[in-house]
Formats: sequence, structure tokens, C-alpha cells
Amino acid sequence: MNVYKTYSGPNGRCMCGCVGKYSYTQHGANAHNPGYEPNINERSVKIITGKLLRNSNTKREDDMLILEQNGRVMVAWVD
Repeated sequence: MNVYKTYSGPNGRCMCGCVGKYSYTQHGANAHNPGYEPNINERSVKIITGKLLRNSNTKREDDMLILEQNGRVMVAWVD
């Protein structure tokens, strides 16, 4: 599984990035250019992905892993 982008923020919000945080891998920033200067943080992507993979409540939808818990949402996008 190749994760290229993650998001972590409050649950129930729009996920536009104004309150939460997107992090990209270098590959993700190059291959999935968001149209702005992305936050490249391999460590953050690895930490959030690990939390998602270890939690049995994580759901898989298309190319996303999603976990809503304790008022927060974490999402990882995979190739």
C-alpha cells in the first residue's frame, strides 16, 4: 500500500484544510499535485497511516482509509 497524502482534523468539518492538516509524501506532492505548495512531511504521513492501520474501526472507501474517533477524523489516500 502506497500512502501519498493524509489529513487529520476535527470531525464534521469540511476538510478544506483551514482547521485540519494535510501532509504529503514527496511522491504524493509530485504525482498528485494539489495546485499549491503542499506540506511535505513523510513522518506525519507515516504516523497517521500507522494509527489507521492499527485501529479496527478504520474503514476503507475506494482509495481512502478513514477513521472517525473522539471528535476527530483521520484519512489516508492510497495509490
